[in-house]
Amino acid sequence: MVWSGLRKKVLAGECVYGTMIRQARDPGAPVIFASVGYDFVLIDMEHGNYNMETIADLIRGSKSAGIAPVIRVPHLETFFISRVLDAGAEGIMVPMTSTKEQAEAIARYSKYTPIGQRGFGTQTGQTDYKPLKALEFMKEANEHTLIIAQIETRGAIENIDAILATEGIDVGLIGPNDLSISLDVPDQMGSEILTQAIDKVVEAAKKRGKASGIHIGNTELVRKWRAKGMTVLACSTDIGFMYNASKSTLEEMKRP
Repeated sequence: MVWSGLRKKVLAGECVYGTMIRQARDPGAPVIFASVGYDFVLIDMEHGNYNMETIADLIRGSKSAGIAPVIRVPHLETFFISRVLDAGAEGIMVPMTSTKEQAEAIARYSKYTPIGQRGFGTQTGQTDYKPLKALEFMKEANEHTLIIAQIETRGAIENIDAILATEGIDVGLIGPNDLSISLDVPDQMGSEILTQAIDKVVEAAKKRGKASGIHIGNTELVRKWRAKGMTVLACSTDIGFMYNASKSTLEEMKRP
């Protein structure tokens, strides 16, 4: 299988940059972001209206352009995780990861033996439709598949050290909107309470030799957290880009 090398970059401590696709359905959508130079796209099954056929198309479009497709599954369930990985996703992100037990389940569903218990199916998107030997491919997939626990609850902050200590979990990625709501400071991205919680994630990741990251619609805040040690950095969505660019263009056209 052709891999972009995203997980190896993350494990090496490199900064990787991405955005989220939530609305676009054409396989060319991730190719646009690849042409700009993004490292990965988060394809959103939690808040996006995608079925598996569309997800598979977006994965193939991503892989054709060399940008890593990382799927945010809608819920911690093996039938979501295994299907998107079988379709060829290079990583997964699981929302609302709040406990060590949930982190262990994520690793169990997404990694092959000896780390997890993911079932093997050959000649699917994950093997580029080639009939590969199980042992060889399982080792390869375990080495290249990036596993992200999305940190967006008070419970996740309380349990962050145990979550990131879990074998198979590579990244703790902040979902700042839901985390601010859970911490009773909704919409307050500059809140000291939120800042302290995110700092705790960054430090726990450093301690455990894991990566931390964030998905947010503000480039200034992306740079702020990068300076503190975050390396998996995603900004905005396809909807955000279309809205902001179309709005500013309309305003420019209307100028006297």
